[in-house]
Order: sequence, then C-alpha cells, then structure tokens
Amino acid sequence: MKQLLCLLTSLSVFFACSTPNSKDSVKTYKATTDITGELSGEVIFAGQGIHNYYDVAITNDYYAFMDYYSDTLLQIRSKKDLSLHGIGEREKDTFIIAYPSFTKYDYINKNNKNKVSVWDNDSRKLKRMDLDQTSPALSAESESMSDYGLKDGCTNCCITPKELYAVQFNPHKPQVFFSSNKTNGQYAVPGYPQITVPIPATVLQKGYASDLTLNEEKGVIVAALRFIDCVNFYDMNCDMTASVSFADYYTIPVPDISNKYLDAEQSKKCFIDICSSEQYVFCLFDGSTNFTGNSVIYVFDWDGKQQAVLQADRNLRKIATEKSGEYLLALSPNGQGGRDVIKYSLKNKI
Repeated sequence: MKQLLCLLTSLSVFFACSTPNSKDSVKTYKATTDITGELSGEVIFAGQGIHNYYDVAITNDYYAFMDYYSDTLLQIRSKKDLSLHGIGEREKDTFIIAYPSFTKYDYINKNNKNKVSVWDNDSRKLKRMDLDQTSPALSAESESMSDYGLKDGCTNCCITPKELYAVQFNPHKPQVFFSSNKTNGQYAVPGYPQITVPIPATVLQKGYASDLTLNEEKGVIVAALRFIDCVNFYDMNCDMTASVSFADYYTIPVPDISNKYLDAEQSKKCFIDICSSEQYVFCLFDGSTNFTGNSVIYVFDWDGKQQAVLQADRNLRKIATEKSGEYLLALSPNGQGGRDVIKYSLKNKI
C-alpha cells in the first residue's frame, strides 16, 4: 500500500515549471536532458571492502578523503602514486551529530595550494589543515563557529570573509540553504520553486535540501536541489538570479505513510552533489529512489546556461574537480562494500 501511495504521489503530485516568478530579474532556463557526451572512468584507487570514502577534496598535490568506517577518518593521498601521505584520527565523539565534511569553499584556502578545511559538526569547529606537513599525523588550526549561532548540524559549508553559507540537516522552516554572519545572524533562503499542491509542512522543511558551491570572484552561489529537479543561482546577498528546470513539471519529495515526514527512501533523488571549476558548475544527478543506474552530470556556466550533459559509466555518489576543470574525481560504490576512486577526463567533453 505504501509503495502504491508513493507511486501515485510521484506521478500526480507535481507542480508546474511555469510557476510565476516574484522577481522579474530572475532568469529561468529549460535545460535539455539529452546526453551530449559519455564519460569512461579510470579506477585510480580500489576501495575494495576496506575503504568507504564519503567525501573528497582536491589540492595541487593531493587527494583528500573522508572514510566513514576507518579509525583514520581523514586520509591524504599523493596524486602521483596514491600513496598515503597523511592521516587524521577519528575523534572520540565523531558522528554523534553528523559526519565531518570538507567545506565546499573557504576563502582562506583560495591562494594556498595544499590546504583543506573540514567542518566538524560535533565540535562545532572549522579545522584548517596544511597538507604539506612532514608529520603523518596531521595537525589543524581550529576556529569555533559559535559566533554564527548555529543550533543544528550543517553541510556544504561555503565560507567568505563576511558570511557562512550552508545547508541545515534539520531546518525549522522550508529553505534551500541559509546564510549567517556575526552581525545579523541567520537568514533562511526561501524555498524555490514554489510548491502549490498540498504537502505537510514537516515535509517541506526538508524538501528543499540542496548541495552548494560558490564562486567568490564572480559573486555567485549555486544550489542543486536533492529532491526537486531544479538548480538555482544566487548572488552573494542570497537573491536568486536564475533557475534551471529540466521538464514541464518538477518532481517533489513524498511524505511517509504517516503523512508527517519526508520519506527520503521513497523520494526520487535528484541532485546529490555539486562541484565547480573556475569556468563551470558540475551537478551530479541520480534520478532513482535507491541510487541505481549510471549517473548523469549536468554542466552549467556561472550564469546558469547549460554547457553539457555527461553520462557516467557507473553510479557515482560524490564528485570533485580542480580550478582548471580538466577532470572529475568521483566516488563510486563497488561490489565489495567499499567505494572506488574514479577519474574522468573532461577533455573535449564540454
């Protein structure tokens, strides 16, 4: 009965892409879903059943990974031969709130070739690390984020000199993401597109969850929505400038059998990650309810105009790229219970 309800909801509870905009300045684009190129990846590190990497970051000389099950939570590997260069041990209370994750952008690191920043929800600290340390056990400079008044765990953190932009795990009202500073506190970016059909408020609270990336020089924030097939573009004041749709009707998240909470398992997963280069934004699209099938990567410029639709050769969970955007690094589940690291060349693909 639950499956039938979810199926009927998925088929009928849509809302039109032609929902009027409240701002005339917002540009709306209808993106094509036609594949423009195929990606064939190289397994550069086999996770086997040992490594279950859930996050990845790239610096000039290293690949940085977060491993969910290992006591060495943070693992730094050389780009040259994937040898282990440095580690960060799992802390005692890790994962009480949520897993630590790499920031999607940190202004401190933009001119530092081998630095990464980790947002730790349990300690409420931002940890910045220089990966060129000679000691295998990496040390970090920690900064408390208590001044931002955060009351819940968050992810996709983008940090500028004036502002924190991030996505809350349990928002108290519908929002795509939030911004926060020490002067004005938090601002919840309103959910878009507008849902006009009846849906429980408790479902809407999490229904606009997104993944973020940011380009400080261009003054652009991009949010790719997880349960709605939509990608939104904003300026640094969180005013929306463009929105991209992919069909005549949006899909939306479905409630569980109690009709009180979002059913993340039965809801279609749309965009599950995002990364960016100096030129392009890469949005990882799943399109299933259970993470099956080969993933698709939608590529946009920073104005919201579509540049490519790339079909991957397997199911992907995370993606990362360098400033140059010459390749994508991806994490893909394998048949042994771990995740492999896949490298995709983007030469002549965009």
